[in-house]
Amino acid sequence: MYNKLLSLCFGILMLHSTIHAEEVHIGTVVSSVKALNEIIHLFEKNSPNDKVIIHNDNFVSAFIYKQIKEKNDLDILVSGNTSIPLQLENEGLTVKNARFTYVFGKLVLWSRNPKLVDTKGAVLGSDEVRNIALLDPKLAPYGVAAEQVLGKLGVWNKVQSKLVIVGNSGDMQKQVLDGTIDLAFIPLATLNPSKKVEGSLWIIPKNYYEPIEQQAVLLKRAENNAAAKAFFNYLKSPQARNVFEKYGFSVP
Repeated sequence: MYNKLLSLCFGILMLHSTIHAEEVHIGTVVSSVKALNEIIHLFEKNSPNDKVIIHNDNFVSAFIYKQIKEKNDLDILVSGNTSIPLQLENEGLTVKNARFTYVFGKLVLWSRNPKLVDTKGAVLGSDEVRNIALLDPKLAPYGVAAEQVLGKLGVWNKVQSKLVIVGNSGDMQKQVLDGTIDLAFIPLATLNPSKKVEGSLWIIPKNYYEPIEQQAVLLKRAENNAAAKAFFNYLKSPQARNVFEKYGFSVP
């Protein structure tokens, strides 16, 4: 009798847990994925009934915007810029007053060759460099920042024919590591600076480019999703801020 009663109580508890479990669906950019995975792990330890899922359909803010418009399958956008969150807000697709700056990105010049990149960017003018990758300036603020750096260093005209536009920083990282790309302007967070970075890199001074402000926004679909609201607020917590800093971002 005792065992039957215990089994019944356990079954009721499991049903209660299942009923109250909620999923949170997130769209984000490549540079934020590694940090977000660690933040999600910390959040789920404290909220074991909730499941936070990063969608990997797209890793570019402009394409995630299209996904939100067409599928309405995301609760939170952790963007690589400010323009897309603001556009969503202006279109009434976000929860009111739920847009904030979670980090400022850092741009680096990186090569697989451990001796190639110097601390002043002089390598950009070298004739030995076959190509230089950057993200699409039309879609990514890191690409705009790369163009600004080239202008600041006065090498824009010299390197224009060497520039290669890459769709996202994850693909860029792979192409550098397989030797297809000699040099890359890449988000520091993509390289996971909390671990040893292969090759050589130059963390470009902030005064060489305009601030790369990245914002997050809670989408209208999540208005009644308590777990989504809880995770969105967790992104502002000291624990989350520490993780973002660990991965090479500056926090406001």
